[in-house]
Amino acid sequence: MKYSKLLIFLLFFSPELSSQSVFDSTYTVKRASVYFDSGKAELTSSGNAVLDTLVAGLRANPFALFIRITAHTDSIGSISANKALSARRAESVRSGLTARGLVATEIEMAGEGEDKPLSSNTTEEGRQLNRRATLEIIRVVPMSNVTGHVNNPETGRGIADALITFRSKTRRDSVRTDSSGMYSVRLPKDSVIKADIQAAGFMFQDKIMKIYGSPELYKKYRISPDIELKPAKAGEKAVLRDLFFIGNQAVLLKVSEPELPKILRFMQLNPGLQVEIAGHINHPGVNPAFLEKWEWELSSRRARVVYDYLLANGIPPERMSYKGYGNKEMLFPKPDNSEQEQQNRRVEIRVLSIKQG
Repeated sequence: MKYSKLLIFLLFFSPELSSQSVFDSTYTVKRASVYFDSGKAELTSSGNAVLDTLVAGLRANPFALFIRITAHTDSIGSISANKALSARRAESVRSGLTARGLVATEIEMAGEGEDKPLSSNTTEEGRQLNRRATLEIIRVVPMSNVTGHVNNPETGRGIADALITFRSKTRRDSVRTDSSGMYSVRLPKDSVIKADIQAAGFMFQDKIMKIYGSPELYKKYRISPDIELKPAKAGEKAVLRDLFFIGNQAVLLKVSEPELPKILRFMQLNPGLQVEIAGHINHPGVNPAFLEKWEWELSSRRARVVYDYLLANGIPPERMSYKGYGNKEMLFPKPDNSEQEQQNRRVEIRVLSIKQG
């Protein structure tokens, strides 16, 4: 496929979530449809209005986009006639766009005939839905190559077969390190990506990464794409940084739910680990000895949320315990903002012992 070099972007359209990964250089921003009268390929007044709105948005908000037109018919008439009619409908839409100033080489067309109906052709309403041309607005994303290593800080050696999951607001995908601990991936340029890193025998880690356009910029800003994972051994602990709770409740914030599978994966990768799940609350300025009973129990119930999730997903109870620490171990004894308060309302994974073999 040829991708657009035309600088156009629809800020008035909200980007749609997609199953595509962060590695893809294109994704669908918006879909729109133009409908036709029976047996006709000419644009209707409502179809022209759709194109007017579309082109106005393209002119007002430049960014690299590609346009795909796919046209269809109802089942009235022969298969060959409908195939030809759908091609004329696609051409009618293309002509409507170019007449409004868009370049024809930036538009891809396909006529599907009657092969892909949206609705039944047994009613007029259904046939009207099938007499359509769909326009896909596809954004072309500038990509940047990112290469780094996942290392053991105690030995300085790379960690082979570490799994790195990259997440943006709408996309995610994963890569693994090679035998030297190196990873290489293409990510959207000038984006902010969260990387979750796990490997057998090591504590898990997460990292927020700004994706620059060249290796020189990483050197300029003294930012390293390298990642360190501590060995999983007795006494080590990992803070679940993005596992947050509603104030005074053992209820996870919706944004925190994706963190639970990460904890499960850690336990599955390290079957010899026995861990304690430690719960904490945010209650600054109060001596722990004077906390109300329900406050102590709250920290325990927060730990129990993680415990129950792991138990329900196959982690044996003899491998884990949970405990509430009240406000004895706040990360910020005098929090200055809501973010610090959230960090106090946390859960930690503490390694108690590890069974080899």
